[in-house]
Amino acid sequence: MTARPNVTAADDAYVTRRIVDACLREDVRRLVTLGTAEIPQPRHLRTWPHEAPALWWRVTHLPAGTLWIPVERRDDMQAIGAVSHGWLREAGDTTHYEEGASCWLERIGEGLDDDTVALHRQYAAEAACAAAHRALAREGYALRARHLAEALTHPDDTERALRCDQLASYRDHPFYPTARAKSGFGDDDVRAYAPEFAPTFELCWLAVPRSSLTLTTPTPGFWPTMAEVGLPTDLHASHALVPAHPLTWDRMEGFALPNGSLRAPRRYLAVRPTLSVRTVVPLAYPRWHVKLPLLMRTLGALNLRLIKPSTIYDGHWFERVLRHLGDHDPALRGRYVHVDESHGGHVDDARHLAYIVRAYPPSDGETLLPVAALCAPMPDGRPFALHVADRFHGGDVMAWWRAYATLLCEVHLRLWLRHGVALESNQQNAVLAYRQGTPPTLVMKDNDAARVRLDRLLASAPALRALGRPRDERILVDDDEALARMFCTITLQLCLLAVLEGVSEHAPALRRSLYAALARIVDATLDALAGDGIDVAPARRLFDAPALPVKYLLSAGSLLSKQATGASDINKFYGDSGPNFMRDPRLRGDA
Repeated sequence: MTARPNVTAADDAYVTRRIVDACLREDVRRLVTLGTAEIPQPRHLRTWPHEAPALWWRVTHLPAGTLWIPVERRDDMQAIGAVSHGWLREAGDTTHYEEGASCWLERIGEGLDDDTVALHRQYAAEAACAAAHRALAREGYALRARHLAEALTHPDDTERALRCDQLASYRDHPFYPTARAKSGFGDDDVRAYAPEFAPTFELCWLAVPRSSLTLTTPTPGFWPTMAEVGLPTDLHASHALVPAHPLTWDRMEGFALPNGSLRAPRRYLAVRPTLSVRTVVPLAYPRWHVKLPLLMRTLGALNLRLIKPSTIYDGHWFERVLRHLGDHDPALRGRYVHVDESHGGHVDDARHLAYIVRAYPPSDGETLLPVAALCAPMPDGRPFALHVADRFHGGDVMAWWRAYATLLCEVHLRLWLRHGVALESNQQNAVLAYRQGTPPTLVMKDNDAARVRLDRLLASAPALRALGRPRDERILVDDDEALARMFCTITLQLCLLAVLEGVSEHAPALRRSLYAALARIVDATLDALAGDGIDVAPARRLFDAPALPVKYLLSAGSLLSKQATGASDINKFYGDSGPNFMRDPRLRGDA
């Protein structure tokens, strides 16, 4: 057993402040809509142990009493944001200082039904896990800093991609407050299997009756033989091998297995984890990535990272759609490639016995990096984006930003408005390909949860009718509202605004210039689309609205049940509360 992580008060405070901030952003318990900005009286501040902020948010409608929350005005994602991990609670004639995630969740849960209170308590455990895993990430960074410094300069393409992916693991999710938590992973599990430590391990293998296994295509050439995993050679006639992550393997006793299944006695295929943790890269075959079910929850207690078999088919459906559009739409040609996701397998529709193999195109000296890495800290203290600007744009940060923002806006607005496709290409799945002397391009993958207006898609590309429909009916929508929300919360807020704000943390003087450039790029892209005869009214409505949609993932993923939210998909539960930078003259550069 290795040492416990060195969790500090700063780790707890960091997680708590993010939770309070998210609760304000998502208006949990109507904290914002029923609260008011007020100045506490001196008697209230006697127990405040920190420097008093200029602005406080007074909440009086909760059973806990009056809460005084230190806040600031914001123009990004939310109008009111938290500035501290503590608050004041006024009860009767006394005022107490309080802090900590458990206490906060208890306060905002008072008076709710027992099931919801239980969810709040579970989330308090997730908050403690996030603080511990933040300490572990700090430990891993210290061990790997020298390697991370070579993320853009290592001579091997594959190693550069792995180091860029690892670098991203040290940057928290911009909006989900306890994203650091890998619930279900102990301390040793994080060290042994998480990208923060760049471990190497071998996969486990289960031999299942062929009658129970569905394969979409023949298995890749690097699959082991029965003998290589310690099983009789003649078993090949009746059984096939399915890979399993070691952590899933160790806990498989709790799952049903097909009759006649055999657990192979030997591990095979050395791999390293990627940012997603459950997707691994075989060291001897680095063009291929293998996605495996993992008994881990991230981004919420309801987000168990198994593999729903239908996603194997839907991911391949989107791959073929996007390849076709990239080949036949001149404005998209050369802007992206899509990895090959044709191979996958599942056993009796079980989510714990499924996998997907992704084959990346041959490298041409490119550097592949996820958007999630752009704001990660490099050993010199600067965000990774500035190193990308140094290497590929001669140190011109604005040139880097314009190229990046133009790529995302032109590709995703065209996919939405011309073809009816809005991708859930979040920071982890949005991969950039850089090479010297050319604009960046995208490497697309893992698009099994997008939204599509099938009528528009088939009108723009009738040949795609031969693909039929995706298996998950939630993918198909009838109007542009769902497409607008997907584009806004994923491409705009996660991949553009969150990156902008992350860079601005280091270089605040650039913030207005970055926003003004983005606004010009959005306008120019929509003007060009309109010039091509494409109806851009749905996007104009989005950018002209008083507020932008915001994903309420904390509410839907952890604090409230699906019955309470009514959300069929916890990753697509929204509120219209985000400040709209396109209507802000200061950020547009008009003032």
